[in-house]
Amino acid sequence: MDRTKGGDAITNLLLVTFRLNGNFLDAADRISAPSNLTAARWQILGSVMQRPKTVALIAREMGLARQSVQRIANILATEGYVSFINNPAHKRAKLIEATSEGRTAMFSLSERQHIWANAVAEGFDIDELTLLVEMLRQVSKQLETVEKI
Repeated sequence: MDRTKGGDAITNLLLVTFRLNGNFLDAADRISAPSNLTAARWQILGSVMQRPKTVALIAREMGLARQSVQRIANILATEGYVSFINNPAHKRAKLIEATSEGRTAMFSLSERQHIWANAVAEGFDIDELTLLVEMLRQVSKQLETVEKI
């Protein structure tokens, strides 16, 4: 079966997204390193800044494997950035909560992230960037509905 023009466009998007993901991870590692974090640790710690969450919820929200989130959460807990607390809704599924040390680390990297994001955004039309984000959300949602091959 030949690919359609839409299929070609999605394939091109896939390839560009692989490269974009690599670039974002490199930038995130550079931004988070002075705060003694990595991109992966920043991602998990950032997800519990507003409220405690279970490993399973973090994994679902981020499209990650539960085991990967658990491994990083354990490291963050060992380093004092998060703690595991009782979950009133589930005896065995603990909640992950940011500690004051975790909040300090996130605060320390936020200025670097703001400077970086502002620099990357320079020269782009903000309405086009906003549209791009919305289109990527739609593609992501479509991917979740397409039957697994």
